[in-house]
Amino acid sequence: MTKSNTTIAPTRATLAAAVAAGLVASMLVAAPAQAATEAPASIVMEELGAQAADLEQGLEFIQSIPDAVLLSGDAALQEWIAVTHPELLRGPRADIVGCTGAIAWLIASTAIPVAKILKIKKLINALGGVAKAVRIFWGASFSWEKIKAVGGAAGALAAELIGITSVKQKCFS
Repeated sequence: MTKSNTTIAPTRATLAAAVAAGLVASMLVAAPAQAATEAPASIVMEELGAQAADLEQGLEFIQSIPDAVLLSGDAALQEWIAVTHPELLRGPRADIVGCTGAIAWLIASTAIPVAKILKIKKLINALGGVAKAVRIFWGASFSWEKIKAVGGAAGALAAELIGITSVKQKCFS
């Protein structure tokens, strides 16, 4: 009996050692499970970062328009654009690239009335500025459904921007 007990014990120990060695070897050879998701996640973050930067520039453009100009009406806005951003009046719509371009072109073409621009500026300020507004949109992955769920000034700002088809296509997913 003693002999068979000693024979079984090394077998169990050998089996346990083999299993442990196999697990360690597979951990050293195989990529961790999270590594498979890191590359796509980093790509997604990079894309969101580019989208955030583009939206931030577009909202900064809106914020750069003096309220006095907006309160003076569309003609005053066109005059301000002609002096400060004449390139917007020269480029055709086909030249529009990204969110910033869509916003700038719409403002230059008077497709967005000054009252709407004033409302957008107030909503940006209510959110704490352009950077905070963009962070909120980033946190919602620039998805209209997620931003709408956030509600408040963020939802209202997104609704104002999404109401403009070209801005929706260039700024939100």
